[in-house]
Amino acid sequence: MNYVFDLRPIEGEKLLEQLSAVLEARTELVSRAKYPRMWRMTDRMYGGPRPSKEALRRRRIRYRIWGGVLFALGVFLLLPAMTRRNASLLPMLMGAFSLFMALQAFRWSSDKGLVRADFDDPARKLLAGLSAPGRLGGRVTFSKAGVELKPSSGESAAVAYQDIDFLFETEDLIVFTDGVRIIVLRKEELAQGDMEGLRSLFIKKTKNYIDLRA
Repeated sequence: MNYVFDLRPIEGEKLLEQLSAVLEARTELVSRAKYPRMWRMTDRMYGGPRPSKEALRRRRIRYRIWGGVLFALGVFLLLPAMTRRNASLLPMLMGAFSLFMALQAFRWSSDKGLVRADFDDPARKLLAGLSAPGRLGGRVTFSKAGVELKPSSGESAAVAYQDIDFLFETEDLIVFTDGVRIIVLRKEELAQGDMEGLRSLFIKKTKNYIDLRA
């Protein structure tokens, strides 16, 4: 059975968050394959790959609390040590270190410190391209033999499943890349076939199917 998507322009930014998550996931997977040692260290530091938004929120709160405690401790140790003529050097060093760690904790609690690179801008640019009228009339067909890309005008192109490096499913999207292009399909554009059958085909034909619906 063939699974056919009849393409239409994508308007607005309703799908921005999902497409941004796909770009982030693809970037991370490429990076993990290229720098496995660095990612092993990162996973040990942060307790595993790809923390959820809720986990990041809790982590931000935790770092802010620790930052406040360390800042108060640094002020408590540093000010008396600086105002007393014969103060010991140790409290001054401990106070300065506490303030430094407080600043680090506050930095880690910010979006720049904890959330990975922002992929909203590239996702927004990709969506802008998908809003073009030329998308109307295009068709993407999945079959057992491979994938056929038929634009609204011009020649069709074929993509073998073994050439697909990543294939993502989100709540509303099917997105795949073959190292040359990125194809974004809305599930509502599926005009022939059903998602359960298509998902089974993905799992059978490619090892690179990644479910981002959770």
